[in-house]
Amino acid sequence: MKLINKKDNQITFTVGINESLANAVRRYINLIPVLAIDEVEISKNDSPLYDETIAHRLGLIPLRGGKDGTTLKMATKGEGRVYSKELKGNLEIIYEKMPITFLKKNEELVLTTTTKLGRGVDHSKFSPGLMYYRNVAKVQVDKSCPKEIIEKCPANVFELENEKVVAKNPDRCDMCNECLEYCEKKKNNSLKIEPTDELMITIESFGQIDAKNIFNKSISGLKKDLAELSKKAGK
Repeated sequence: MKLINKKDNQITFTVGINESLANAVRRYINLIPVLAIDEVEISKNDSPLYDETIAHRLGLIPLRGGKDGTTLKMATKGEGRVYSKELKGNLEIIYEKMPITFLKKNEELVLTTTTKLGRGVDHSKFSPGLMYYRNVAKVQVDKSCPKEIIEKCPANVFELENEKVVAKNPDRCDMCNECLEYCEKKKNNSLKIEPTDELMITIESFGQIDAKNIFNKSISGLKKDLAELSKKAGK
C-alpha cells in the first residue's frame, strides 16, 4: 500500500487488490451507522421553501457527537440567509455555513428536530462518505514522443526533461487517452499506456467520521459478515 495524498476529509492510496474486493469494501461504507436529523417539527415557516424541502436540507447536514434521539432546535427571525449554525443543541454542526433557506424582514423559522442512527443503504443522509477507485496506469514513453502531449494531457502526467518527454507523474494518469489519440493522429507509436493490477483508491468523508476510519470500519464490517457466512456454511 502506498499513500498518494492525504487531506482533512480525503485520503488516496494505491494497493494491489482486485476490483471485486474493492467494490465490496465500497458497498460496506453505507452500512456504517451514522447520526443524522430524521424528524422535523416545524412550528412556523415564513420562508419561500416548503416544509418538506427544509426538512430534506436539514437531514443532509453532517453532525458529530450526540446519540440517537438527540434534539436540535432553531428559532430565527429577520432578513437574510438561514444557516445550519443556527441549529442549537448538544451536537456539533460540522459545516456551519450550509444554507437552509432565506427570510425577509420580520419573517420567522421555528422548528425542532430529532436525530436517528441510520445507514446509507436506507437513506443517503446516513452516509459517512464515498469511495471510488481506478486502475493505476503504466506509462511508457520513448525518446521520439512528441512534446505536444505535455499540453494535451489534462492530468499533467508529462514533463520535459533534457529536451525529452518523460512521465513525471504516472500516478495522475486516469487513462483518458487524450495523449494516445494525439499520437495516433501523428502516426507516432512512441507512447504506451496500460492498466496494472494495482488500484488507486480515494475515500472522501462528509465529516462525521474521518476517511481512514471509514475505510477501517468498512473492512471490519465486511470481515465480520464473511466470518458469519463461513461459520454458517461450515455447518
